[in-house]
Amino acid sequence: MYRRICISVLATALFALAVGSVEGSWCKKKAPACPPPCASDCGCGAAVAGGYGAQGGAGWSGSADCGGSWVEQQVTSYRAEMRQRPVQRTVSRAVTREVAESFTYTEMVAVTIPQKRMVTEYVQVAKQVPNTFTVNVPVTVPQKQVVTEYVQVSKQVPYTYTVNVPVTVPQKQVVTEYVQVAKQVPYTFTVNVPVTVPTKQMVTEYTTVAKQVPYTYTVNVPVTVPQVRTETFMTCVPEVVTTQVPVCRKISVCEVDPCTGCTHHVCKTVTEMQCVQRTVMRSIPQTRQVTVNVTSYQPQTQSGVRTVYECVPHTREVIVNTVSYQAQTRTEMRTVTECVPQTREVVINVTTCQAQTQTSMRTVVECVPQTREVVVNVTSYQPQTRTEMRTVMECVPQTREVVENVVTSQPQTRTGVRKRLVSEMVPEVVTTMECYSEMVPVTSTVRVWVAAAPGCGAAAPQVSGCCGGH
Repeated sequence: MYRRICISVLATALFALAVGSVEGSWCKKKAPACPPPCASDCGCGAAVAGGYGAQGGAGWSGSADCGGSWVEQQVTSYRAEMRQRPVQRTVSRAVTREVAESFTYTEMVAVTIPQKRMVTEYVQVAKQVPNTFTVNVPVTVPQKQVVTEYVQVSKQVPYTYTVNVPVTVPQKQVVTEYVQVAKQVPYTFTVNVPVTVPTKQMVTEYTTVAKQVPYTYTVNVPVTVPQVRTETFMTCVPEVVTTQVPVCRKISVCEVDPCTGCTHHVCKTVTEMQCVQRTVMRSIPQTRQVTVNVTSYQPQTQSGVRTVYECVPHTREVIVNTVSYQAQTRTEMRTVTECVPQTREVVINVTTCQAQTQTSMRTVVECVPQTREVVVNVTSYQPQTRTEMRTVMECVPQTREVVENVVTSQPQTRTGVRKRLVSEMVPEVVTTMECYSEMVPVTSTVRVWVAAAPGCGAAAPQVSGCCGGH
């Protein structure tokens, strides 16, 4: 499509260039047709000098000696126009589909085989080994040494220093102060004033109107049908059951007082288990046939009338107040504060520092060396060789036979199914828009110079003449 468009545009450009070349060389081809009597005055120089003056208002300038005239003629030319048309063309479209195929692959399967191996293990065995080592033993010996000590000695030394003494001198200075002065200044501002204008507007109101509309509805009507069903009920049957219950009774017990040794009787409560018979009602299930009423619902269609409300629009004209704002310019006075400078003379104290030299005494500490003899203990180390027993762990190899599981991989061939995508090119007819160039005739009116002289052609109007007309 793009290639066809480019070819059409190129052909149109070449055609336009060719038409321009033909029109530009028209004068040169027709100039030799002029006979010698008219060649000097009716040549192309005179015609070209005027140009297409018909459009600019000047017209072609011919020679008066030829005795010709201007004649309007209808000229048909062709213009290239770009147009579009639908074109059926066949394109190939890729269609992708899944294809199941079987394939064979090799899988390494782990196989475990027990094997006997000799394993060497190292066992640590402790044994005593003599160890010889050297120890540095400190030995202290008193020695005399000369020690120099520095003692601080204080003494008074004079020194000179400079002090800055402040001196205050009164001076007169001119000070400018700014005083705020209030004055009234007029200013103009714009105020939007609301203006109410009554305006007629059309208002649509909706009125609710009730009307009766028939409708159909479905009602479920209950229908009762007697049915025979089997029911299970419980019947109570008396049964005598023997159970043991606790029974309390009073008995007389002879006791001896530990303080006096006298004997007396005491009543105590004793609990005993006794067998008691009682009647228990046991439920026994029994079955019987009974007739029951089963109610079901059957749909029935019924018709009725209901009231439906509709909103009916009514249009009426009302007068409403429309508020608009009009700008009004107003002038008022406002207070503006200005700073006005005022100059006055004041006396201020100016303080300056003057240097003065003073002398004083200060204490200086000097370190004076003093030598004295002292006895100090000098410690030196002497090596001594000693022997002791130490425990050394020695690794002794031991060999034993063990059974280990050795895993090896064995290849096994298996077959599986996999899916892969297959693309096929399917021809398809599509409709596309094609641009093409069409030559359209265009009719225009031109002015042609027709010569009347015998040597410049016939007297009848014709296109060919002196310099030729366009």
